[in-house]
Order: sequence, then structure tokens, then C-alpha cells
Amino acid sequence: MKIKKNFRPLGAAVIALSIATVSAVSIAQLAPKGKTSPNAQATAFAGPLQTEQRYNRLIIKFKDKAATQAGVFDFFAARNQVATLDSSASLNLAKTSAVNLSYLKSVTSQTHVAITGQKLSRAELFALAKQIEQDPSVAYAEIDEIAQPLFTPNDPDYLNHQWHYQAPATYPGGANLPTAWDLSTGSGVVVAVIDTGYRPHADLAANLLPGYDFISADSPGVFTTANDGDGRDSDASDPGDWALAGACGSGSPASNSSWHGTHVTGTIAAVTNNGVGVAGVAFGAKVLPVRVLGVCGGYMSDIAAGMQWAAGLDVPGVPANPNKAKVLNLSLGGTGACGLTYQDAVNAVRAAGSVVVAATGNDGQPAIDQPANCAGVIAVTAHTKLGDNAKYANIGAGTVISGPGGGFGTLLAGDGAGVYSTLNTGTTTPVADSYGILTGTSQAAPHVAGVAALLASLQPEISPDALRSVLTSSARPYPAGTFCATRTDCGAGLLDARAALDRLNSLAPTVAAIVSLPGVRPTGSTIGFTATASPGSSGNATFSYQWTQIAGPTVSLSSTISATTSFVAPSPGASYTFKVKATDGSGLSASNQVSVTSDTAPVLNPIPAQTVGESGTLSFTASATDAENNPVVFLASGLPPGSSLNAATGVFTWNGAGPIGNYSVTITPNDGTFNGAPQTVSIMVLAPKPASSGGGGGGGGSMGWLDAFVLLSLAGLSLYFGRRTGTRGKKQ
Repeated sequence: MKIKKNFRPLGAAVIALSIATVSAVSIAQLAPKGKTSPNAQATAFAGPLQTEQRYNRLIIKFKDKAATQAGVFDFFAARNQVATLDSSASLNLAKTSAVNLSYLKSVTSQTHVAITGQKLSRAELFALAKQIEQDPSVAYAEIDEIAQPLFTPNDPDYLNHQWHYQAPATYPGGANLPTAWDLSTGSGVVVAVIDTGYRPHADLAANLLPGYDFISADSPGVFTTANDGDGRDSDASDPGDWALAGACGSGSPASNSSWHGTHVTGTIAAVTNNGVGVAGVAFGAKVLPVRVLGVCGGYMSDIAAGMQWAAGLDVPGVPANPNKAKVLNLSLGGTGACGLTYQDAVNAVRAAGSVVVAATGNDGQPAIDQPANCAGVIAVTAHTKLGDNAKYANIGAGTVISGPGGGFGTLLAGDGAGVYSTLNTGTTTPVADSYGILTGTSQAAPHVAGVAALLASLQPEISPDALRSVLTSSARPYPAGTFCATRTDCGAGLLDARAALDRLNSLAPTVAAIVSLPGVRPTGSTIGFTATASPGSSGNATFSYQWTQIAGPTVSLSSTISATTSFVAPSPGASYTFKVKATDGSGLSASNQVSVTSDTAPVLNPIPAQTVGESGTLSFTASATDAENNPVVFLASGLPPGSSLNAATGVFTWNGAGPIGNYSVTITPNDGTFNGAPQTVSIMVLAPKPASSGGGGGGGGSMGWLDAFVLLSLAGLSLYFGRRTGTRGKKQ
């Protein structure tokens, strides 16, 4: 069966299909309180590891007012309320130095602002607020949000033409993207556009990946559909899909090239904030172009093959795809029940973890097209600027959600505004980049696929079913007075990007990661870690764990796939950081980091026994080696009165040593973390020299034994060397 790429350039019938993938923000779980060394860090919260804004303020409303005296608000009582809450049972499992709550100020006599010990991610603080709300004295707790100017792309046509991205307060049918972009732009996600191929439009090129052309020969040697003179190849560019009258069936009109894939691609990921043209829904994502539609449409066999290749699966005779797509967008379709080939492809793609979004079709019928009607596909119908179901858009059993597709409404006609995106000026072959308006479920589907990419950027492993659940549970109800407001066959409602991201936040699990006996650990010791995950509002409590080392000298973990792991700190010591990711049964995950330092104690160099005469001066220097080259200080005990040891230099000084006797000084090296083995230095203070006896007549003291010994020794040496000199003289 050949599938049409029907679309509505302001009035023609359109058939469209697409894929979407969603992802969740990791919410933090808090770990048990424990003291750590200043040199060690055990991170207690989960959350995205990328750079993000940090928060430390919560607004807490208590059910009872703080005490007042003589009608005057009592700040001490307010502080008391927060302090009492900080030690309450509801926070027992959340206590770390990062959490410790303290009073900052009051909003009312019942509502106060508290701050945490350190700044947390938004997800972490959100989790803490929910724990605080479990306290019976608390009415509610929420983040003291920071209001900022909303991100507004500087693309000139964003405000002028792209109503379909705006907040519902501005346009009821808008996808509510401005505030969503503050949370995600789709970075790291690949979206496959399975369509007519692409044009290297200047507003797209930076976000395009190498794709593939899956259009095969119509029959041996005939390439009418491909319109490029050959079959499957690595060139996914769009040569044009114009057709002469009657070419697509008896009575079919002539048609110009649609540049359909280029238009869809622009909606998903046009380069944004570049001061040119339009914005894309997930402008941080990359697009994988997969060409399956040509003149008069495309074949189911080529579309199914392209779907599987996009999801990273093998296709005979085609090189492997190095850029697996998490989201597949199919803005295409045909009438009839889901074909077995389509269903097989959808099943395989979903098993590979990718999400399929497809358009319901543009026949204005109460039945949706294939492959949108295949099991497991996110089937997207279309609505208008006013939020009414578009007059052309198919609805019916299997419809999942509605995206902005433009055109006139079924009950509320509106102005007929369409979806503005990237195009080409060529009527047959490509000419120049341009922008223009198309309407249809083909245009609605890429909005859903783009929002799926925003979510998948935060939760890359979210399952297709979990992603669908996030989209549907966050959809806005159809506005009152619209065609679908009272129907049950129009799907969950209108796509809402910000609501979907917030919903993902609440569903995500949390994880705490702690180190056993936190602090700096001796080199050679075994350092253990434990991760504990808790389910989010989804209630999914089945978890798998993955540990990876992200900093420090490479070590071998005892396990990388269990909640607990350990390693033996090698020599010399260093700081190590590990990441643990806990993933629930829906593919929603939370990540956390834990750091620890190992260290080798310094080694004191041997110090010989020391001797000094009474009242004399003794000086020696202690020195040590440290494997990590940390500065070493020297601690002393047993110092004799009047002596000292300079801790920084290790210099021992004793002026006027005495009294006579034996002394012991113990010196211990310390590198700021560990003490090295101490050494005891023996010091002997000798008796003073006896008075000298003098010679001959009077006056001098007698010669001491030591002096006499020295003189005799010198005399002997003189005699010896004199004889040696004489001998050498004879030989000359």
C-alpha cells in the first residue's frame, strides 16, 4: 500500500503522523544525617547532574498562627515554629547538613520563609517540600520561586507568526512553551523525522544529523517515487515531490513540491535564538532525517524499514544508524486498519525504547488513519488557535492527544491561522530557503514530538508507555464551547509543554547516596557506598542501580549494578567521586553523586639520639615525607621545660638545657588528616665541664679529663702525620 503525505497548505486534505518521547526530571531523595570530614563530601540529594539553577528557600504555611503579644507579631515564635519543624519526625529521613531549616522571614503570621543549609536543585527542594507537607502542623510548603523574564527567542517570526507555541492565556490553542524552555530545550535527544527528507535550510542545518533515503525502486530500474534516479542511499535530502496531473491516480490534480519534511523539521528543532526566522519546539535536540515519502507518497515497506533504522535496529543492506532516535515523528498516514507490517515495526521500535508519534489524518472523519491507529502509537489530532478541534482533523478511538495544527475550527471557526515553519521557494526542484504556513495533523504531530524531546532530555530512559502517560496526564482540557469539550474520542486534551515537564517532576523517583563512615579514609581501607531510592508519585518502587566513577584515579568497584558497592583505596590517596543512577520500572531515573577522600599518613624521618651539655643549646629539625605531598605539621609531647618545637618547620630548640639527666620527646607528624607514626627522641643532658687546673705556679684551674683527652689526641695525630711526611720526602 502506498501512503500519502497529505497536508493542508491552507486548504488541501492532509494526512499526518509522528512520534514523541518524554523524559522526567530527577527529584532528589535526602539521606540520613551524618557528620563528614571537611575533606570528604557525601552528597545527599539526587537530581540532574548538569549545571542548573540552585535554590534554598521554601515558603511554609502553618495551620496555626505564630504567637502574638499585645497584637504584635512575635518573630521568636515564628522562628520556633520552623525550628520545631526542622526536628520533626517528618524530616527524620531527610536530615543532612544541606537540609537544616532555619527561619528567614515571614509573609503572614502563618506563612514563613525558611532556608536550607545549602542550595539544592529545584527537584531536590520540591521533594523536601513534599516531605514537609507530611507534618500535621503544615498547611502547605512550596519553593520560593524566582521570577525572571521568560525566555523569548529573538527569532523575528516567533512572536509575529508562531502563535502555536504561546501560552494558553495568549492563545487558547498554544502549546505553552515559553515557560517550558526554562526547564528543557531537548538537549541530547535525537528526533527522527520520517518524511519527504530535508532541505539544508539555514535555519535548520546546525541541528541536522546525517540521515538516510529509504525510498526504493517502484519496480526494477523505475524510480518514479524516489524522483532522484536511484534507490536507497545515504542522501536524505528532498529533491522535490511535485506531480503532474493524473500521476497519482486517475483524476489526481497536478501538485507542486510540498517540502513537507522541511516544514515538520522546523517545527521540531529549527535553530532558535539566532535572530533569524522561526523557533523550534525542542531547539536543543537534533533531527535525524529519514526519507520515505516521494512523488505521490511512499510505501509501507519503506516506512517500516525507516522506522526501525531510526530506532537503531538492523535493516538488511543498510548501514547501521549511529544516532539512535528516542522520538520518531511520522506526519504521514493512510486509511484502513493498522497493517501488520506497521504493527511489527511499532512493536520493535517500542521494544528498543523509542516512542512513535503519528498524525491521525485530515479527512474530517471519526476514525483515525494508520499507523496512528496501531497499538502503542501516540496518535495526534489537531486543534486551532482557539483550541477547537480543527475541521479537517480526524478523531476517534485511539486518539491520544491534540497538538496545534491550525486552520478553522469545527464549532469556533476562528481566523484559520496555520503553523509557520521552514520551507523552500521551489515549485518543483529546490530553489531558495523560505518560511510559510501549512495546516494539518502533520503539523500537530511535530509539536507533540518536540515536547517529547524536551521530556526525554531530562529522562533519557523513560519508557514509551510512561512518556505517553506524562503527556496525557498533563494535557489541558478542551476549552468550553469547542467541539471536543464534551466528547471522549478526541484524546486527553490539548498539548501543554510546561504542564508535561511539571508532571514529570512529580512522577520521578528520588535517590540518596551515602558513604559508610564518611570522612577521609586511610589508604588501603575499603570504602563502601549505599544508594536508597524511593518512588515518585507514580508509585513505581522497582529499581535498578548503576554506579559509575566520574572523578579521581580509576578504581575497581565491587559492583556497578547493585544498591551497595565499595572499593579499596589505592596508594597514594586521592579524592574520588561516583555517580549512582536509580531507574524505576517506567524508565524514570534519579541520579546522585557521592565523594570521598583517601589519604596516606605522613612518615617521620628517623631522628638520632641527642646530647647536650648542661646550660648548653640543643637544636635539631624533624622532617617527614607525605605520599600526597600534603603540608606536614609536627606535634610534640613531653617537651622539657624551656624547650620548644616549631610545628610548621619541625625545628626543636632548647636554650640553657638542663638540669642534668635523660629526657624523652615524642614527635608526631600530621598531614591535616592523619597522624603518622610517632617517634620518641632521647635527649641526654651531660654534666658541665670541670674547671681547668692550669700549669706551674698559680692561678689556673686544673685541666679537665675531656680537655686532656683532646690535647693528647691532637699530639698523637701531629706526630703521626709528621712521620708520614718524612717518609714521602725520602722517595722523592
